Parts: sequence; structure tokens; C-alpha cells
Amino acid sequence: MSNDILKLKEGSETRSVLIVDDDPELSESLSRILQVFFKECIIASDGEEAYSLYCSRQEQGGSFTLVISDLELPKMGGLRLIKQIRSLNERQAILILSAHDEAEYMAEAIRLDVEGYLIKPLSMPKLFESLEKIFTQPQRDTSLIFFENDPITGWKSFQELADRIQTLESPPFTLLRIKVNHLSNIFKFVGDTFANEYLEELSTLLQSISHEGKEHFYRIGTDEFSLVLEGHQIDLATTIASNMVSVARYFHTSEKGIVLNSSLSIGITYGKENILFHSKLALDTVADHIGGGYNVYVSNDQNVSNHKKSQEILRMIFNALHEESIVPFFALMRTPGSREVFGYESVVKIRNNDHLYGSDTFRSIALDMGQMGMITRSVIRRTFELKKLLDPIRPIFLTLSETELSDESLLSYILFWAERNEITPSNICFHIVDALKILQNDHLLACVKTIQQSGFKIMISQFGVGDFNIMTLLSLRPDYLKFSPELIKKADNPDIHFILSKLTESMHHLEIQCIAQGVDDEKTLEYINGLDIDAFCGSLAGNIFEVTNG
Repeated sequence: MSNDILKLKEGSETRSVLIVDDDPELSESLSRILQVFFKECIIASDGEEAYSLYCSRQEQGGSFTLVISDLELPKMGGLRLIKQIRSLNERQAILILSAHDEAEYMAEAIRLDVEGYLIKPLSMPKLFESLEKIFTQPQRDTSLIFFENDPITGWKSFQELADRIQTLESPPFTLLRIKVNHLSNIFKFVGDTFANEYLEELSTLLQSISHEGKEHFYRIGTDEFSLVLEGHQIDLATTIASNMVSVARYFHTSEKGIVLNSSLSIGITYGKENILFHSKLALDTVADHIGGGYNVYVSNDQNVSNHKKSQEILRMIFNALHEESIVPFFALMRTPGSREVFGYESVVKIRNNDHLYGSDTFRSIALDMGQMGMITRSVIRRTFELKKLLDPIRPIFLTLSETELSDESLLSYILFWAERNEITPSNICFHIVDALKILQNDHLLACVKTIQQSGFKIMISQFGVGDFNIMTLLSLRPDYLKFSPELIKKADNPDIHFILSKLTESMHHLEIQCIAQGVDDEKTLEYINGLDIDAFCGSLAGNIFEVTNG
């Protein structure tokens, strides 16, 4: 991205910026820099003053081109300020400038869809890149939903907890960070409605265990809660945590004939600065994540190192989403006989500092922080934009897991970008991973069926191993089927060869095309040549490659 100063100055005579920071020296320095690009630079030293200035500008019929805000502010924290501003103008461009690089703040910034998250001390190239993006991007059309309390538990949201941490006047406190272990499995087995009922009953139970009713509960993630105790009360916190862990082990409900129960892991710490970081370290070092337990934060260099690595990866994800450096690469599928191109598999990578990182680097952290869906959306959009540069009659395969299918707006997003790029749905195939889990969830199965009904193709993989069976096949009715590489590598066995031949014949009878996965050498290809398999993929099909518009 160009940092051409003259280019950034174009249009400066109509621009205005609101700078919000309680450090006057930093605010003045930033204002002097930005005067080159903005006609008007307004400074506010706390959240309330910033909100008042913003409201006054709105009442006069005006607006700010950009708001740059710290997170830790007097009187009103930065995330609350952003929420208040977005309630007045959801199209407002916002940059966060903060010393906070903790995962929870970055994840919340992604959810708030800010234009950038800049870490102090400020990097000028990063600032200029963010400005260029804001000055050249089309007007925002994102509609955000804010809520004060979680609709399931009735507890306050993460924004409320973050606001307390960021407001400078608020005193230190004791924090219990509570994780409901394996909650995702409950959602998978019985669906959202029953799982949320279980969660509602569990939250009521936990609240009844707290000491005097003066504590504050927050829901800070899908499976994480926080309990705040005023002042330094580590002893009381450990007593509450012990009671919660013990009671949770015996608490259960029954839905659809399935007994629902879980356990709790709890991390405890005291303070305010880095309190989320420290509570996460305490939580991560709970010895038993099956039966549950609790742990009080103690500084540990190895834990800090691991957590910082996770922070760096999350920051890479955040930057990739905002700088559009999530890049689809393509892996070839070929026909066994002629070795002509059969189709293309879209493979997600992130480009960061001239290096490429595969999903094995970032997927687990992206899933933990709820960002994998946004990465997948970016890949879908970029793949659709690049489709015209590939062979137009060959299908493109994109991966969807249960995480992405849980997003109710996913299909609308797919249809929007398909129409914008004049994509024929039958030329796009979605590879459904975790198909067995999806079959056990009525909602997810309905999502797959809706994708099929919209004209898109479906593929399942790993067929021939594990619990995969014919009922799975008949329930999903895919257009493509990938045989497991474990099965393909044994194709030289006469019995396996015979079974593969009959399976392929049966699939063709059902109008399902078959793909051999993991073909890495000529010998394996030779064995599958006589099976009438439609295509193969693997290193023998060719290296993955990037497609660019220019």
C-alpha cells in the first residue's frame, strides 16, 4: 500500500478528525502530523468530552471524517465511546490507537468493525496505510447490533467489562474468569435452543453461589464468563471458585434423552492493568479441563511467552482482515488419464510482512476468538473475484465447517458476492468438513440443504474411514465425494482396489463424482487409473499457486 504523502493530501480541505487521548503530548504530536491530511483536527482528553464534541457536530448537521481513539480514557472507556458513536452514526470511520494488545480487545475491535487497530508507540507507515484505506474505501454499509446485557444469561457484555478496565478512575478489582468446558459439544449435540436453556440454568446457579449479591457477572465469550469482586479479595474468590467447580460437576439437565452437563475451569487474578491477560494465563494453567478446577495467577515466563505468541497471531489476523491480505491460493485437481485440469481448490493463506502463513498457523486461535467466520468470508469474496481469471468451466471448491455454517447470514453473503461477480452457482462447490457432526445438528443440516437448493454444489471428504457410512451419503446427497487418502494409499491391495472400484461405480449410479485425495506419486496414480475415478488431488497434481488481478 502506497504511503505517498501527496496522494494522501488530496481532498484534505474537506476532512476533519477527532483525536481522543488523555496524553496531551501524544495528542498534540498526532494533531501536527494529521494537519497535513485534515483541514480540522479536534482533540478531546476523555471519553465524555469526545462524545459531547461528536454529538455537537451531529446536531449541527456535520460529521468527522475520522475518529482516532485510545481505549484507556478518563470518564468513559474507548470501547464504550465507539459504541456510543456508532449508535449515532454506524458509518463513522474509526481507528483505535492503544497500548493494549490483548486478544479480547482485538477481537472486540474486529466485532465493532473499526478501520484499524494501531499499537503504541505509533508506527507512521501503519498510520499512513490506515489513512489511505479510509480515504479510498467506499462508504461503510455495515449495520452493527449492540446490546447492554447478554440475552441468554442477562449478564453484562464484554464491552461493559472493558469499559470498566479502560476508565482510568475505576479502582483495581478481583476477577474470576470462568470457562464452561466443552460447551461447544452441547451445542452440537442438542442444538442452540436446548443448549442456551442449559446455559441459562447454569448461569442462574452460578449467580446463586456468589457471596453477597454485590458482585458483577459478565459474559465475555461463547463459553466464558467473568465475575468481578470489588477490591482485593483473592481468598473470597478462591472460595467462590471452589464452590462453583464442585456444584457444576453435579449440575445437569436432560434434553432429547441426552444428559447435559459440563465442568468449570476458573482463572483468578487481582489488579486492573493487564487483568484480562493475567486471568487468561491463570485459566490456561488449570490442571484439569475435564473435571474442572481453579487457579490463581502467578507470573510465569513460559506462559507469558506462549500468550504473547497468540497475541501476535491474533494481531496478524486483525491486520489481515483490515488490509485485505487474506489470500486465496489454488490447488489443482486433475483427471487421472489425461491429467487435464478438473477443478481448483481454494486454500486460505495470510500474507504478513512478505511471508505466507497457512491455516495451521492461525485456525485454532481464530476459532477460539470467533474470527474464523470473517476469514472464511474474506476468502469467499476474494475467490469469487478471481474466478474469472481461471478456466470458467472448471469448478472451484471452497471449504465450510460447522463454524461457518452456524452463521445465519452466510448464505446471503455468498449469494451477494456470487451475483456481484456474475458467478454461476453450479460452478462453485462447497467442501463440507465435519459432515457427521453436521448430520447430528438439524440447523446445520438445513443450512447445507439451503446451499444446495440455491444451485451450489456440495462435496464431502474422508469417505471410507472412521464412522463415515452410506446413511451420511444419502442424507447429504453431495455432488462430489473425496475418498480418504488412507484408503487411496492402499489401492495396491487387491481387496481395497475391488472395494474402491465398486464404490466408484455405486457413486456414479447416484450421480456423484469421485475424487482420490492424497495422490503424491506415479505409483498411486497408476493403481487408481483403472478405478474410473473422476479426478485426483495431491502433490502430483501440481503445486498450489496464487492468482492476481494484475
